[in-house]
Amino acid sequence: MSELTSRERIIKALEHQETDRIPIDIGGIYNLTTLHRDAYINLMDYLGYDCDEDEAEIAYFNSQSVLIDEEIRQRFKSDCYPLYTSGPGDWELEIHEDEDGRKWYKDEFGIKWQTSGLYYDPVGNPLKDCTVEDIENYPWPDPKDPSRIAGLKKEAKRIYEETDYCLVLSGPLGGGIYVPCTWFIGYQEFFMKLVMEPEIVEALLEKIVDFHLGWWEMVLEEIGEYLQVVVLSDDLGTQEAPLMRPSMYREQIKPAQEKVVSFIKSKADVKVVYHCDGAVSEFIPDMIDIGFDALNPVQVSAEGMGDTARLKEEFGDEISFWGATCDSQNTLSKGTPEEIRQEVKQRVNDLAAGGGLVLASIHNIQKDVPPENIVAFYDALYESACDAY
Repeated sequence: MSELTSRERIIKALEHQETDRIPIDIGGIYNLTTLHRDAYINLMDYLGYDCDEDEAEIAYFNSQSVLIDEEIRQRFKSDCYPLYTSGPGDWELEIHEDEDGRKWYKDEFGIKWQTSGLYYDPVGNPLKDCTVEDIENYPWPDPKDPSRIAGLKKEAKRIYEETDYCLVLSGPLGGGIYVPCTWFIGYQEFFMKLVMEPEIVEALLEKIVDFHLGWWEMVLEEIGEYLQVVVLSDDLGTQEAPLMRPSMYREQIKPAQEKVVSFIKSKADVKVVYHCDGAVSEFIPDMIDIGFDALNPVQVSAEGMGDTARLKEEFGDEISFWGATCDSQNTLSKGTPEEIRQEVKQRVNDLAAGGGLVLASIHNIQKDVPPENIVAFYDALYESACDAY
């Protein structure tokens, strides 16, 4: 087979066609397939590149994930390039510090985020004890504030015309539709209200969907012609089990996701990747039904997700897998380079046939992963990608 461009390689793979090699994503989804800042600085130092804390550009503040440099993208043969938007013109990130040294800020929605180790977590829920009327009267930001896309078209056009990368964009609110509800009203409170006060969840989901639709309409009108992949994100599982009954998901959450995916696909010729951590195999038929083109990250350490050969056999004709390479919680952080290579090889053997696979880390690579393991992992991706067909 003749050599494909990165753009062609990704699209063909997501259309379940075998390619010259399996496509690779390193940092293409800026909040999901990149590295924690500290891991990235360690990697750059290990490779002999200059990079300190001030030079590592943060892509997604809450997870402290970075925008990777072009030399890393080329060194490890990534096929993807991340695009990202800005906040509204009337909001600016302001970091505060408590007396105990913990840092915090409020986002444009009024949600308080505070450090709890390596990340920022939601700790201030502005609609915690709300009524439907409170949700209706809440000062929701304008999704179509033009400040959000300042410079975006120029950058997208430049990358599209000057490179052959696949251009990837994550949605607003971290790509989430139902998960942001937990930020507004609290994690436990959300699941209680699903059962006890479903009208609260319905009203909140409606507002979040409206925000998505407005945001996506503006963004896709601006850069839809240059964009190939967009990403939405809603976790449906813990490590051991689903977060909710499938029947509850199908009745209360799925329609909101369907509405957003349908709208996106009506506005631009793009593939939609769904980031969903945890034990979620029983939701995969729903993902297919909604119209998601690929599942990320395929968390192989979660219950029911480790048998990647079974996942391929049951679902591989109808949905692609984006990730699914090496157990981040165990092998990548604690294993040897050879163990990493062997696991990547096994996953590729399970999933490569007939296309439908994009190789990537299973979520962002964390601070505790030694740089030599990161290099072994990224090199193994390319080696296995080339040997698959």
